[in-house]
Amino acid sequence: MILFGAALEKKASDEQLRDALAFVFSVVHDAVEIIHSITEIKDDLITCCVYEQSEGAFSQYFEVYHVDPPPNLGISKIAISLAMVLATPLLIANDETANPYSFILVSPTGSMPVVNVDPDELDENERYIIVGG
Repeated sequence: MILFGAALEKKASDEQLRDALAFVFSVVHDAVEIIHSITEIKDDLITCCVYEQSEGAFSQYFEVYHVDPPPNLGISKIAISLAMVLATPLLIANDETANPYSFILVSPTGSMPVVNVDPDELDENERYIIVGG
């Protein structure tokens, strides 16, 4: 089951993502599988599919799949923890609106302002360029 997707402001290595997800979900390192194509997904407890989309900020997008997500960890809490552990902001979808260009900018300090991204850049170039809040 997909838990959530996010775009990192600064790219992280596979090992950094694996370590961060293991820490956030309180599981052993080997319980997290990092893949680069959804066709590689298996039955691992936690799978992180990483997509390299473009150059620049927020160019590394990933989706987290969890077989049995803990009920006490909501997406916001997970996102804040990941931003803190990876020491970089990340963008997550703003599920409070139907606007596909509205995101939440999660900072390592825990702030979560709503921002908008450039629709043309996202649709045509798969780039998350923040244009305002």
